[in-house]
Amino acid sequence: MSLTFIHAADIHLGTPFKGLTNISTWLRERLISASFDAFRNLVDLAHEADMLLMAGDVLEVDVPHLRARLELIRSLESLSRKGVKVFLVAGNHDPYPMWKAFPLPDNVHLFSPQGEEKRFLCGNYAVSVCGISHGGRDVKENLVLRLPQGEGDLRIALVHAFLEGQTGHDSYAPCSLRDLMSRDFHYWALGHIHQRREVARDDSWVIYPGNIQGRHPGETGEKGCYKVCWSNGEGQIEFCQLSPVVWMTESLALSDIRTSEKLVGYLDFLKEEKRWKGGTILRVILEGPSDLYGLMEDDWQQVLDMINESEDREDFVWTVLERRLTPPLDLKVLSRGEGFIAHLIREAGTLEKDMGNLSLDRELGLLWHHKEVSRLLGGLTQEKKVCALREALRSALASLIQREAQTEA
Repeated sequence: MSLTFIHAADIHLGTPFKGLTNISTWLRERLISASFDAFRNLVDLAHEADMLLMAGDVLEVDVPHLRARLELIRSLESLSRKGVKVFLVAGNHDPYPMWKAFPLPDNVHLFSPQGEEKRFLCGNYAVSVCGISHGGRDVKENLVLRLPQGEGDLRIALVHAFLEGQTGHDSYAPCSLRDLMSRDFHYWALGHIHQRREVARDDSWVIYPGNIQGRHPGETGEKGCYKVCWSNGEGQIEFCQLSPVVWMTESLALSDIRTSEKLVGYLDFLKEEKRWKGGTILRVILEGPSDLYGLMEDDWQQVLDMINESEDREDFVWTVLERRLTPPLDLKVLSRGEGFIAHLIREAGTLEKDMGNLSLDRELGLLWHHKEVSRLLGGLTQEKKVCALREALRSALASLIQREAQTEA
């Protein structure tokens, strides 16, 4: 006999999408419902499990959202009717005091900030779930050190914590992997980091499932939860995608795209390449030197209108353009100055003229015979070496000019 549990975190139920402006009415409605749809997908999956573990930040305390509170209670009640046990810890966004006003069903256990262990039998297995909640919004204490040690055939730890080595998140309830590995748990059900990460899987699992729905351009890719099947002292884990909308980011150098018509054609092709059964918000970063640098704002808006029309569909791809363009490069003009860029262009020109020089080949001999360089460039003809040099120069100049523009701004 086996038991199954679902591990989810950082649901932030009902919070809005960020980083989008001038969107259509139908898209706004889709995005408002996205976090609720993802949560319903989670609950549907949990209906077929024995337990649901939610590792903090289920709600967003800064957004007192009535719809979110009602959706949560109704979903928990539906799980109660199915006999599914729910274990919950409060995070930094929904700290423990906020939950006192919630009429939680009997199947739900909210762990206290002091830390607790809950034991029960599930079939033939003695299960222990140990959890500890955030008592406030700015917990800087290592909560792992106060977590009680569980006993049983399956021992699970449930914590909303910042594991050292992560980036992009505040270090609430910080801890180290050594702290976790020093404890005798089969599975660490973590929350707080919005990117999915399987930190460890050998002696015990240490898992961040990420959030269940990306809310801004930095939260790209599929979002969801983990499903764990436990049998005879061993487990199998599976990531389950839940998000009805995904964010994607693509970078596009416009050096070879010189007209808005060609750009629209390429973006249409890119959209179809990224389309799937759900919705997609495709953020395209346009960068590098380009003839389109001086395109008027009205023209850019027309480009967006053209590529986003007719996207009112279930598998929509809504495109957002982020422009990091620089003026087209005129090497002759740029080479006339006395600064670093002019010097770089002149040196590259000298190197190109000497590319056929045998003495230069001897000087670069060690480089050409380096294992990785030889693998990538060893078979280049003289003509291709010149092309590689010119491409490297264009790339370097684009980066330098863009950096100068950002500094001046």
